[in-house]
Amino acid sequence: MVLFPFYQNIEDKTFLVIGGGRIAKEKLEKLRLFTDNIVVVARETDLTLLDGLAEGISDLLVRPFEDADLELGDYVIGATDDRELNRHISTLCQEQKKPVNIVDDPELCTFIFPSLVKRGDLVVGITTGGKSPAFGQRVRRFLEAELPEDTEAIIDDLYALKLQLKETVPDQRERARQLKAYLNDRLNADTPPEEETL
Repeated sequence: MVLFPFYQNIEDKTFLVIGGGRIAKEKLEKLRLFTDNIVVVARETDLTLLDGLAEGISDLLVRPFEDADLELGDYVIGATDDRELNRHISTLCQEQKKPVNIVDDPELCTFIFPSLVKRGDLVVGITTGGKSPAFGQRVRRFLEAELPEDTEAIIDDLYALKLQLKETVPDQRERARQLKAYLNDRLNADTPPEEETL
């Protein structure tokens, strides 16, 4: 599988998650960072296992999956513990040209869930192409630890400054210089000065 990272607008899109166990919960936790347009179909599920995630789900259908359920979502996530059912879901989706992710089976996927870092509008997706999820998670933890706590505020402030400079500074290179200087000042303000050595 050759993966190209790109970001798509999902504002009016619905995710169909098939399955209601631990694996489905992990996918729901990621999805809920971006949307509430989620439909879950599960033969059985323990809502306490979902840790309150059911509150943000558009619809929860506690029953076996039916082929017609694919009409409920623009993107499909197969997260059942039934490998044959997962394969069947993948086949149906690919026949209908519907994006599908089958958890823990890259060969059945047309898109994958990367390891994610999200701070406001900053979104970083990390993948090793399925070869080493543990390494991807380690990179995610490293980035989370290195990003400033106020990353979201910095981005919002930079955007406000960008809009202001567009109105007041005609030269694009000067605007870019001022934005970089502002960013450097904000980032350096969070960095404690090095101790002097004798």
